[in-house]
Amino acid sequence: MPIKSKAKSKPVHYVRESKSKLNHVLLLGILFLVFAIIFLLKLNNEGLFWLLLVVGAVLVANSILLRFSFATPFMFKYILTMLKTKHFVNFITSIAHHAKWFEKICILGSILGFGVTAVDYWFARKIGGWKRILLLLGSAVVLGFFFYTFCKVLFAVPVLAPLFWFCLIAFVILGFGGMSLAILVGYGGLSVISLINHTQICPSVAPVLPGVPIPGLGVAIPLIAWISFVMVLVIHEFSHGIMMIYYKEKIKSVGVILAGIIPFGAFVEQDNKTFEKLDDKKALNVLSAGSASNLFTLGVAWVVLLILITALVPFNPVFEGVAEKSFGGVKVNSVSDTVSFCGVDANAPAKGKLFAGDIVKEINGVDINSIETLNKLFKDANGSIRFTIERTNDKNIPVDLNVGITPFNFEQLGIKRIGVEFAVVPTDYVVPPEIFWASTTLSMISQILLFFIIISFAAGSFNYFPSEPFDGGKMAKIILAPYFGFMKMDKKDTHKLIGRIFVWILIISLTLNMIPYLTMAI
Repeated sequence: MPIKSKAKSKPVHYVRESKSKLNHVLLLGILFLVFAIIFLLKLNNEGLFWLLLVVGAVLVANSILLRFSFATPFMFKYILTMLKTKHFVNFITSIAHHAKWFEKICILGSILGFGVTAVDYWFARKIGGWKRILLLLGSAVVLGFFFYTFCKVLFAVPVLAPLFWFCLIAFVILGFGGMSLAILVGYGGLSVISLINHTQICPSVAPVLPGVPIPGLGVAIPLIAWISFVMVLVIHEFSHGIMMIYYKEKIKSVGVILAGIIPFGAFVEQDNKTFEKLDDKKALNVLSAGSASNLFTLGVAWVVLLILITALVPFNPVFEGVAEKSFGGVKVNSVSDTVSFCGVDANAPAKGKLFAGDIVKEINGVDINSIETLNKLFKDANGSIRFTIERTNDKNIPVDLNVGITPFNFEQLGIKRIGVEFAVVPTDYVVPPEIFWASTTLSMISQILLFFIIISFAAGSFNYFPSEPFDGGKMAKIILAPYFGFMKMDKKDTHKLIGRIFVWILIISLTLNMIPYLTMAI
């Protein structure tokens, strides 16, 4: 996110003005943390616990950062802060001298970001006539094939399936920006329909932080994803900076935007010349640079992950052999009373059929030697699932039993649950240190690469959303302005009109997407 330097902005040693206010914010944050503990321990309300915990932690951390002048406020005082540094400016400058090739990636990124509309802006309008029409039609076919090949997987989730063709058309016309817009608008419509039909669907908009359960889902992204997240942020913002310096714009600082101590975003801060002085095409490349680099490095990370997986094939028997010696099977760790997902609750199908300590030997006649095998068989099974288990009877004698369980199916997401937490049964086998460290290291690298791919796609695609504060909001004003020429407005007023249209679409869509939270609360 390129931001402009303000001549009158206060220096980093800001906030002497309101020590008393910061003390009040600190006290408020501590109260939030206390209430979070009360809600967890006394009321067993995990949802409110995490909400109060996050808000309280943000207020406490920000009040301390501002109180001791480690950071400066950003947009929402006491909620977001900025940490600035000049240390990386020279590094970005050294890369920018060789960035001519990167300019082409930025143009390609803007085409992926804004579809045939960007093709028309960059190329088709220049040639005009039938050539323009043919180029746009050809581009539409290529973009449609790209979407069908690489984005179709997003709509494998049953609740998103009705939006497939709507999103495909939006992608062809406005690229990832149009797809993001179509998903937000479309899911808002689905939320309204679910409210009318008295059905529950999962929220589509939720804060996603590694280590923190996603509201409504109850699952959390592993903490190791923070490494991937920071890598994506650095690549995104450094790419903005590279194009700025390539176009002779000066950078005053780079930094991160924090919500408490959590990286919420990043920025490059311009110096002297303002962004508006760049011509439109250069401005587009600066704005596109971050998302384009995320999409490009996504492809690089995918290739590296495939190479890593291929290179490990000869060693798989070794790792599998160690795993077989380390684990003696799968057992039932605990059984819940209910299963729940996105506000839908049901009695746990396994309650009274499986018990803690049961050893799972087979599922539908297939031997179980790992949780991975169990999950795969469970996912592929249809209807009732037959468990063959070993259970110790009253006389302390292990006996084999067959238990049939029909999972509860959360149809909107195609997810099945029986209300059981499984765990591996360890053995006395000691894993050789070299195998342990090799396996652990390779697992960490694979996870980092996988989350890097996922987060890069999210950042690279959704940041083209054609509304501010996203980079796509400024890009939309430039790319779409020629189509508003019939209104006979000057450039500034045209950009304002385009910005207002998409901001209102964003606000209304976000409001509709909050409906699932309301119905979950009720």
